[in-house]
Amino acid sequence: MADQEIEITEKVIGKGHRVQNLIYIHRQCAYDMFSDSGDAFAEHIDIFELLGDFLDNAPLRNSPYLELREYFRLSDKTPLTLTFRQIEQILGDSLPAEAYFYDAFWYEVMPGMISPMWREEGYPFHAIIPDEIDYYISESWTSQGYEIKALHRNDRRVVFRRVVTGVSGVRIPRALTARKLPNALVYKLEKVLKQFVQEHGL
Repeated sequence: MADQEIEITEKVIGKGHRVQNLIYIHRQCAYDMFSDSGDAFAEHIDIFELLGDFLDNAPLRNSPYLELREYFRLSDKTPLTLTFRQIEQILGDSLPAEAYFYDAFWYEVMPGMISPMWREEGYPFHAIIPDEIDYYISESWTSQGYEIKALHRNDRRVVFRRVVTGVSGVRIPRALTARKLPNALVYKLEKVLKQFVQEHGL
């Protein structure tokens, strides 16, 4: 409602005031106020105006590693060896130059190149200011229960091993993703999946 005061807060505290991590909630639900709707009554709230101080000028981008994440999600191999070239084929794009020169690229577990490994390996922070990014390649396998067993950067290959067992990625039949489905089928499928989730406590 336009006459209800709202506030903008972080979804994950400490993750930053980036638009991907911001939500707006009623004032009585918040604990720290950043912005509210003022005294306006019966007017539409412009959420982009409220977020003005937090928005980036750059367009939002999806992680370039989504295809690699999907590869690990569907994999059941361990150990699993991939060459840099194979990873590039999975991604459909070249790896950043850092992949060929810095181990930190492969072991980084947070966005923003904050691992001490970057400095230990001599990354030229004095000359290059890295882009602010919200993605990092290791999330592709760590999120799917894998870790790096051995990195052979000079040979341009990585050996992974599964550390989470007893789980599998769901292979969705191509018929369900090849084209848009009729509304009646979508409704039926969503109903079945919702019931499945409830029954198994997922």
